[in-house]
Amino acid sequence: MKRQQTKAASLAAAAFGAAAFLATVSPLAADWLVMRDGSRVETKGPWRVDGKRVLFDLPNGTLSMIRADQVDLDRSATATAEARNASVEAKTVPAPKKEPVLVLTEKDIPPSTPAPIEGEAKKEGAADPTGSTLEVISWEKTDTPDGSGVEIFGTIRNNSANMVVSPSVLITVYDADGGLLATSNGQVNSPQIPAGKTANFRVSFAGLIDFASAKFDAQGRGFKQRKEGEEGEAAPEESVPPST
Repeated sequence: MKRQQTKAASLAAAAFGAAAFLATVSPLAADWLVMRDGSRVETKGPWRVDGKRVLFDLPNGTLSMIRADQVDLDRSATATAEARNASVEAKTVPAPKKEPVLVLTEKDIPPSTPAPIEGEAKKEGAADPTGSTLEVISWEKTDTPDGSGVEIFGTIRNNSANMVVSPSVLITVYDADGGLLATSNGQVNSPQIPAGKTANFRVSFAGLIDFASAKFDAQGRGFKQRKEGEEGEAAPEESVPPST
């Protein structure tokens, strides 16, 4: 009997130690929801099962939800545990250097020159005060091919006289009452948009059945092109004002 009590006490101490270890895991370790189709959704902090739905916070802090019957809870728990273990190991093992997704050279960016600032003399290398504007000119909502959510396909246009590089679109969707449902970054199909030209973007919301309205925040960096024969180096990048 005494031996059994000692063994039980040892197991309890081990369980307490494991719980204490998990509590020290960095909050930067991502939690994951694994869909039954194999796709994954990263969450900020732990996800919560609430009846027939799973509540979670997106990495940007936005509260969202997915139907529980679309989530593989066992695989989600396993994926989350693996991510936390990897976070602990990353503290001692240097992360490998990531290759850049996009590399822009001087050949990819047209020559440019700074524009004069009203009331001041034109200074070489000054940022273009006029900036440039990206506008979402059209979009449509469709179901994802597997029926697990919705997608948005749209078109953005560069309304300025400048070249825009690194364009991005942040999409936020709402329900009929104006409540926030989800936020995600769209994938733009071009790394740069010439003046007056357009590019397409796409974004998917897994687990979201429908929404009533959407808001778009399109941004990029503008370069004022230098006229032929002018001298001077390319103007520094400037953020494009958001477009809704």
